[in-house]
Amino acid sequence: MGKIIGIGGGFNDEDEVALAKYVMELTGKAHPNYLQIPTTGYDFADGHSVGFYYKMGCETDILYLTHVYMTEEIIAQKIRNADMIHVPGGNLKFVSEVWRRTGADKYLKEAFEQDKVLFGSSSGSMCWFAQGYDDCGPQDSFMFIDALGLLPYCNCPHYEGAFWQSFNDRVTQTKLSSIACENETAVCYIDGKWSLMIASARPDARVWFFDASDGYRRCDLRQHPEILERL
Repeated sequence: MGKIIGIGGGFNDEDEVALAKYVMELTGKAHPNYLQIPTTGYDFADGHSVGFYYKMGCETDILYLTHVYMTEEIIAQKIRNADMIHVPGGNLKFVSEVWRRTGADKYLKEAFEQDKVLFGSSSGSMCWFAQGYDDCGPQDSFMFIDALGLLPYCNCPHYEGAFWQSFNDRVTQTKLSSIACENETAVCYIDGKWSLMIASARPDARVWFFDASDGYRRCDLRQHPEILERL
């Protein structure tokens, strides 16, 4: 039924280890294949994360979708070989365009249907949702970007930051219910059930739900777990 972990941003070392162990456990393998797709960063790989998961016992690989040698055959092979797929933060508009142009979107949807674990932070979280709210417009202005659509909501990361609070005024433009994650939180969709991860370094961090069916009323999902149960 699919496995996605969308991180608002900014886990520290201790919580990063806990997250990695959880992601690896979800694959059901002791030494899963880790694939990073760094399109969000214009194909500059997050070397720290690759090295980190290698030290955790994973086989690691990187898929550079903008390279001139890239073919659909390579894309399919790398995604199908992965047990866990990591998308770092960056530019949501760019990644959405490249995934559609290269056909990577098709194989990522296939990966979701095959229960591979998909995860990432910031734009690497938004990319799995129907829409994301990202500062990738002119002069770093915010835009709503249509994304992969595996989860039927709009997603906003870094929500406690003053720069991102404009989401409160613009959320009605999405026409979708929305999930806004503060830094050091993650929203998890695992086999049809939703849950939250809160970093031990910031136990007061929160995840918010904006209900489109109720005038975009904002609810703290930590205080209203019943909302998670009916998403």
